[in-house]
Amino acid sequence: MSHRKTAIRAALAAGALSVTLLLAGCNGNVRAGGPVVANVPQHYDMVLESYKNGQFLLDGALLSPEDLASHFRYLDEQKKLPKTVLLKPSSESGVKDTQLRWFAGLQVTFGFKGYAELGGKLTLVNARVHTADAKHKPEAGH
Repeated sequence: MSHRKTAIRAALAAGALSVTLLLAGCNGNVRAGGPVVANVPQHYDMVLESYKNGQFLLDGALLSPEDLASHFRYLDEQKKLPKTVLLKPSSESGVKDTQLRWFAGLQVTFGFKGYAELGGKLTLVNARVHTADAKHKPEAGH
């Protein structure tokens, strides 16, 4: 009799799953893809802040874009590259396009997952090497 109960439970579970999937398929958001929700980390391995004249703040130190690239090269040599990096505006300046381009270049070169706070919204920076440049090693900021 226990085999019969197990078979009935399995049939009921399969029926419930089928009904759930059927109803989910009728929902417009499911068919259309629904809203995109990003998995945002609670902690970043590194936080950069924008500063005036295209410079960056890192742990209170003011760095030019070239200095920041040098710092990433040093971290790469030490095998201590960050996996997630946040670029956010400082109290002095918002994130400028030139800073975002440098950030994207660093992301491509050093392979971290980059996030930027732009206009009050957190954005995943999805930088990729342009196909014409794929034969050459990318340099940060170019």
